[in-house]
Amino acid sequence: MIVTIRHSVNWVAGLFSAVLIVSSCSNEIEVNVAGDPVPVVYCLLNPDVSDQYIRLGRSYLTDPLKPDEPPLTDSTVWNMPVVVYVEEWQDGVPVNTFRFDPVTAPAKDSGYFPADNLRLYKAGFIPKRLTEYHVYVHFPDDYRIVTGITEIPDRPIVYDPLEMPGRKINLQTGVQYTLRWAPGEGRGIFQGQFEFVYAEEVGDVSSLNQVIIKLDPILALGEPIEITDIISGNRFLADMASQVPFREGAQRKVVNVRFGLLKGGEELALQVSPDLQQTTLSGSLNEYTNLVNGIGLFSSVQQVSVNNLVLSNTTLNELAHSDLTQNLGFKDIHGGDLNLTKDE
Repeated sequence: MIVTIRHSVNWVAGLFSAVLIVSSCSNEIEVNVAGDPVPVVYCLLNPDVSDQYIRLGRSYLTDPLKPDEPPLTDSTVWNMPVVVYVEEWQDGVPVNTFRFDPVTAPAKDSGYFPADNLRLYKAGFIPKRLTEYHVYVHFPDDYRIVTGITEIPDRPIVYDPLEMPGRKINLQTGVQYTLRWAPGEGRGIFQGQFEFVYAEEVGDVSSLNQVIIKLDPILALGEPIEITDIISGNRFLADMASQVPFREGAQRKVVNVRFGLLKGGEELALQVSPDLQQTTLSGSLNEYTNLVNGIGLFSSVQQVSVNNLVLSNTTLNELAHSDLTQNLGFKDIHGGDLNLTKDE
């Protein structure tokens, strides 16, 4: 049986791009009295990279008379010793332990959780797919520990688009291009995105730029054999028109197209889609978490990329001459080359 659910909220745009840089974990404290701060932990293990991250903060109470006012910096961090580590389990027992040490880079996002004081921890290892991991955030002076468990799902396999000599992608008006992939073992959430790299010349200034089109997230449940998605030619032209800035005298040419498929673990899917949640936190924290003694998330994310794709001649001609994009200076197939090296 194949069950897929499309999620209209474009959550993955910021979330996935952020978690590729910073991972995190979260838990719900069961021993707290009302008003006590709760550890906020986020960790998304990534089997495609060699460095893993955990972000640690804490919950806080806002002034009911000033709900839009940011909290004091000291109210969002733990000023006490913390021991952070992840265990790799096989056959029901831990076989490896990875200690996370505090770091100051990469830069954290700004917002109500002040960037300067969010605690970030890093460990160097490559998680294994189809393997169980346990996270622990231990506060020795406070006799509390945040824990969570996740299993990293298998890598998805993209069937279409493929990097294949002579094969081109048609995204002209009225056409819907179908994407297909096998989700791999393990339930999760998926989001595809196209990256269109274009060369630009304005006078004597040359540059390479890109337009990114993110597709709606898809939740995969059950045992799907194949998942399909679509991108329309109308969407392609509309996004090019909205993302490529008009510059007087600009000459442009699409030089490369890439497709990326992001896959998040089951816990990430449950957090993103409240209608699928199996558990929720009690009280005022109406948010999914798979952690004990805290809030947040311990899950995984991974990416498959298909590079060096090519647009069809009809697509390139329409990009150059359609009413939506004709003022952007894109060359059609007879317009010649720009003096820029193709970005691979």
